[in-house]
Amino acid sequence: MKNMYGKELIFPEDLYYTEELLWVKDLGGSKIRIGVSDLGVKSVKHLVHVKMSAKTGDNVAKGDSMGHIETTKGVWVINAPIAGTILEINKPCTMGNANPIDSDNYGTGWIMDMEIGDAGELKTLMSGADEETKKWLVEKAEEIVPLWEEEDDEDD
Repeated sequence: MKNMYGKELIFPEDLYYTEELLWVKDLGGSKIRIGVSDLGVKSVKHLVHVKMSAKTGDNVAKGDSMGHIETTKGVWVINAPIAGTILEINKPCTMGNANPIDSDNYGTGWIMDMEIGDAGELKTLMSGADEETKKWLVEKAEEIVPLWEEEDDEDD
């Protein structure tokens, strides 16, 4: 499935997702990594600038604003998907650079690492391996951006 800009939408099953279009990866122990899902990145034409208000060492509650991303369509607030302590913010994000998020959101474009107090909180998020999550992602994608179904052009 592709969005209207011709970009493929990808949702790795080993991640958790939030209704705010973030992804969360369990790094083991009590550590998680947070980023913007493909749906978030590709629902806009381009991410312009990142402004992080949270800093390394900050304790955040679930739902706290940690910063925002300016896009070609407006401003998108980044809310904490889980309560915890910020261990590290990806260097490009601290400098306002949204390019890594825009070009490699599941790789070099991660936003931050956190230590969480209760690993059980991950279960409050949507698991990428769950069929209900997959259905929600497709429905949300259709709601947010027009999609193009890939057609088989090998019959030429």
